Amino acid sequence: MVDFVDIQYAQMLSGRLDQFKIKHTNPYKINFRCPICGDSQKSRSKARAWLLERDNKFSFYCHNCNASQGFSYFLKGQDMQLYNDYVADKFVGKANNTIKDTKQDDDKFKTKAPVFNKTNPLTKIKKVSQLKHDHPIKRYIDQRKIPSSHHYRLYFARKFKTWINEIIPGKFPNAKHDEPRLIIPFLDERGNCFGVSARGFDPDGIRYITIMFEDRPKIFGLDKVDQTQIYYIVEGAIDSFFLSNAISMNGAEGNSNSANDNAVYVFDAEPRNKEICNRMEKVIKNGHKVCIWPSDIDGKDINEMFLAGLNPERIIEENTYHGLTAELKLAAWRKT
Repeated sequence: MVDFVDIQYAQMLSGRLDQFKIKHTNPYKINFRCPICGDSQKSRSKARAWLLERDNKFSFYCHNCNASQGFSYFLKGQDMQLYNDYVADKFVGKANNTIKDTKQDDDKFKTKAPVFNKTNPLTKIKKVSQLKHDHPIKRYIDQRKIPSSHHYRLYFARKFKTWINEIIPGKFPNAKHDEPRLIIPFLDERGNCFGVSARGFDPDGIRYITIMFEDRPKIFGLDKVDQTQIYYIVEGAIDSFFLSNAISMNGAEGNSNSANDNAVYVFDAEPRNKEICNRMEKVIKNGHKVCIWPSDIDGKDINEMFLAGLNPERIIEENTYHGLTAELKLAAWRKT
């Protein structure tokens, strides 16, 4: 039987594959028009590409152009973000079966009365920089090509709920079914942790869980940014690792009160996303500089652009605008 993760990601691709149909489930046979050759140009009803189950794995094959690929390679060619998530889910799926037996001293939780450590709740979990090179989380980070110089800023909690309950007693009433998560900590200017964003890898679970220890904006990178120089305000923490001087908003509205004239707002390259465009418009009206991506950019966020071989920071520098020019550029970008 094909791995459930493979089936799930094949279904996630259905919106991108014309005439996607699951023809059979034992063994799996999925039919659609070939996205590589475009299939028949004379007949839009012909669909000659397949995902076929062979040896408990999916293989892609097109009867028109004879293209043949493994599923992961095919997925990578269709959607890089889905591919990155797929790799993580596969890695951590294996980790869930093996991590409990590992001899590595990644996370040892002793039974203690819960204590809320306001200044450093990260002391009981490992930095990604401390994990062995073949650790599933380390491999996921390497797949995203996050520079090794930033690995110490990310953490790994093998028992996420247990760890949080030691910081905030009773936060998770039922921690019996615990899970490993990648931890992205929010640190203030003095390096004190005031919250975390936790990335999960269970395909049926919640991908990101945010836990705040203080009532303040979810801004990542305050401990590292130099606001006396040009700095970038991006959407996600991982994107910030690919720029020399950056913080991330992590779901904030894009109107940080602390932003000064050196700030450049960098939103995802999604001109059809109404929410992003409205946030960009708001930033421009507030007098801030903003990056308006080229219409033909390869990738919808900074990490994807980097994986595609681009230099995101240079592109941002060449496409930063403010005032009336930014308004005109945004209006044109929205139509692409």
